[in-house]
Amino acid sequence: MPVSRPILRTIRRPGRALRRHRRLNAGLVQIAYILVAVALGRAIPEIGSGFTVPGSDARAMLIAVGASIVPFIGIVYSLLFLVVQFGTTTFTPRLNIFRDSPIVWHAFAFFTAVLVFSFTAAFAIGDDEEVTGLLPITTLVLLLLALAMFRTLQTTAFRSIQLAATLDQVVHRGREVLLGIYTEEIETRTKEPEAQPEWSSEAPPGIREVRWPHRSRVLQVIDVPRLVRSADRAGAVIEFRVITGDTILENGLVALIHGETNESLEQDILKSLTVGPERTFEQDPGLAFRALTDIALRALSPAINDPTTASQALDASDSLLRLLATRDLDVGCIRRPDGNVRVVLPLPMWDDYVGLALDEVLSIGLRSLQIRRRLERLLAELHDLAPPDRRAAVRRRLDTVRAAPAQDPATPAGHE
Repeated sequence: MPVSRPILRTIRRPGRALRRHRRLNAGLVQIAYILVAVALGRAIPEIGSGFTVPGSDARAMLIAVGASIVPFIGIVYSLLFLVVQFGTTTFTPRLNIFRDSPIVWHAFAFFTAVLVFSFTAAFAIGDDEEVTGLLPITTLVLLLLALAMFRTLQTTAFRSIQLAATLDQVVHRGREVLLGIYTEEIETRTKEPEAQPEWSSEAPPGIREVRWPHRSRVLQVIDVPRLVRSADRAGAVIEFRVITGDTILENGLVALIHGETNESLEQDILKSLTVGPERTFEQDPGLAFRALTDIALRALSPAINDPTTASQALDASDSLLRLLATRDLDVGCIRRPDGNVRVVLPLPMWDDYVGLALDEVLSIGLRSLQIRRRLERLLAELHDLAPPDRRAAVRRRLDTVRAAPAQDPATPAGHE
């Protein structure tokens, strides 16, 4: 994706969304749960003070608890699979919010830990005739916590299949990313010093291509601070031709290096990219709009014909567009504090976002009276809210809505 503007507005530091966030690996967290369970299972039976209970009774209780947890885990996650499948087929397969929620893998880790604790403690008791009363109390507390976690998991799953809750989650995640990238309001933008050096895609000379050497994947995260440091050490400018959410094709062009370059810089560029099989909300500014548009289009399809759902999706898109209307979007040119450009990102601009949120809905939604009215109100209010230099993109679409022929109320949307 070429950079069409000769110079972009600047930020001294990349927004908080344009950096790689370190996250605990789910597998490591689950191993930690299991290790704690083993430690407790071995330590508690060794406590010699306090009241005691018959060892045979405690051992039978622990084995019963451990045996019951196994089918419990299977039932819980079979139901969760159905919930995810429902959300995928009803809304859009790009909704991975519930599947990636920490409660899902924390719950699995905790249930597994209860299983491990039960059998570890049962073996630790051995042939002891008496065992501390803390053991059945601890087991009971763990079971109550497992039920509470299951209740939380169940509530989260139910919310994920409700339209309003799903749209709210998408908007929430979308706002997090957009506010993390576009950190300043237009009126609070710091004016650039006149002496600040400019940069364009035509200069400096000496351009080297960086291509993706692996199989095709979706770009999920770009670690911009790392790239700025690497480019500053080399005295080069890194111009990206892809952005988060794009599919990087095998041997496809990833970036151009302007100025001095070396193998180390090229490797740093590739290592700064996190890729995967699908788009994620972590750093993708367009994914929330894409998900909302998909929900609206699915609702407007002839097979479903649910304009009210599409109208709710437009409400959600409207809230994100209102957020962007007064934000400084020209932040794709990342500079060092001394003013030197180091990284250029082809971030979407205002017309890109408006088109992503509305154009596909406009192409089929005007046949619905409800959608036509909602679009006209959305665009009219957005036109008044947007700064003058952004109104043309809104005005074109508003004129399209008002010029469209009226639909016969007797003809449902999606049918000619």
